Amino acid sequence: MWSWRNDILQTTALTALLFGGLIAALGWTVAPFLLIAAFYGASLLEVVNYVEHYGLCRERLANGRYECCQPKHSWNSNHVVTKLLLYQLQRHSDHHANPIRSYQALRHFDEAPQLPSGYASMILLAYFPSSWFRLMNPRVVAHYAGDMRQANIKPSVRTRVLAKYAHSGPSPV
Repeated sequence: MWSWRNDILQTTALTALLFGGLIAALGWTVAPFLLIAAFYGASLLEVVNYVEHYGLCRERLANGRYECCQPKHSWNSNHVVTKLLLYQLQRHSDHHANPIRSYQALRHFDEAPQLPSGYASMILLAYFPSSWFRLMNPRVVAHYAGDMRQANIKPSVRTRVLAKYAHSGPSPV
C-alpha cells in the first residue's frame, strides 16, 4: 500500500511536484489558480460520475456479490460533440462492460440507457437539481419499467421517491 508502485501515491506525488515547480517558477501568486483548477477538476470528475450513473443500480446476487457491470448500468450519449471532445466518454457503458478495451474502440449500445443530450449540456443541467430530476427521473422510471425499487436512490429520500413513483409505468422518453 505505501509503495512507489501505488498509483494514487504516484499521481499525488506528481501533482505536488507540478504544483511545487509552478510555484517555484511563477511565485506564490499562482497558488490560488492551482487550487481553483484542482477544485474544478475534482468537481468535474464527480459531476461526470453522477451523470453517468444517475439512478442506475447493479443487482445484488444471492451470494452477496453484485452482478457484473453491463451496458445497462450506465448512461450513454451518442452525440458527435461529446465523441470528438471527450474521447468516447459517451460510450461509458462499453467501458464498464469491457474495461480493458481502449477508448478509441468503445462501442455504442442501443440497449443501454440513453441521455437526452450530450455530456456538456447534461453536466451543466446536473448543477440544477430540480431541472435535472424533472428530466432524468422519468428516464429512470422507464429504464426500470416503473419499478423504482430497483433504482439507486439516496436513502434519505428513498421512501418519498418510491411513493411518488409507486404507480408509474414506463414513460415514453
